Amino acid sequence: METNRMDRPSTAAPAGAPASIAGGGASEAGGAGSDAAAPARPVVPSESRQRMRDGTELLLRTWQPDPDSFPEATGSLLLVHGLAEHCGRYQHVAELLCSLGLRVRAYDQRGHGASGGPRMVAGHPDVFVEDLTEIHDAAVSQWKELPFLLGHSMGGLVAARFATARVRPVRALVLSSPALALKLSAPMLTLHHILLALAPRLRVPNPIDARYLSHDAAVVARYRADPLVQGSISASVLETFLRGMAQAQADAILLEAPTLMLVAGDDRIVDPAGSRRFCDSAPRDLCEARWFDGAYHEIFNEAQPLRGEVFAALADWLRKHLQPQAA
Repeated sequence: METNRMDRPSTAAPAGAPASIAGGGASEAGGAGSDAAAPARPVVPSESRQRMRDGTELLLRTWQPDPDSFPEATGSLLLVHGLAEHCGRYQHVAELLCSLGLRVRAYDQRGHGASGGPRMVAGHPDVFVEDLTEIHDAAVSQWKELPFLLGHSMGGLVAARFATARVRPVRALVLSSPALALKLSAPMLTLHHILLALAPRLRVPNPIDARYLSHDAAVVARYRADPLVQGSISASVLETFLRGMAQAQADAILLEAPTLMLVAGDDRIVDPAGSRRFCDSAPRDLCEARWFDGAYHEIFNEAQPLRGEVFAALADWLRKHLQPQAA
């Protein structure tokens, strides 16, 4: 389908949203900026761990909606974070989702944050998709319903691969600045292939330039100071992403779930053209792309008014798909 230019929504907070959504911030290190008012009733996550098939333990965080406002959750959502970060950076996103009545579960991907596994090293191309499959299965078993799936950047690639490979049924999919294409120079590709052949597990400096994550200086400062943000990456992880991107693009036609693509128009971390190609290849009218002109990569952490526009677009789309559905 042809991706649509975004009609900018209102920056007003969704009905029932906490003050952090209206103000656009979170207090987590690396999260949204300092211009936000603190929420009147912060949503405190519970933490647990889940052991993967190979014995690696992943940290899980689960947020529940306010029981006074929502005696029963309206649905559930799994959130997959991006490269080199951790799920604690999504507190403000979880609060928005809980304001819609959704229960939310996120996890630190293997080799990231407080989860186990070698730092930023991938054992095989589908390791992150397999982890998501196990997290998904446990959530379905616990909640007795299919969850929504939201992935940002690398997490968007993992979520897209999960959906297009039809590993499990997906209720609906949200991809935020998904890593579906990269702009790599010829010298960078040459270096990558050399490292992949000679030292695939050798960690080199993280190529993410924090200056281009957000126009909010507080976000950038917190990202740089966050001890759980990884400062290096291996060729094995990059190769996993490159192969995954090619496979996701090839399999886009197999997409079955309604999909919202939230695309940063001035993304300098991933190539936003990859999002356009994916949506163009997906079945007609199944993938809706919303473009945010001028936005940097972390659109959930952008400066206002962009951040409010992104949250409003996400909330509006989720409301349309919040119909009861059994697993």
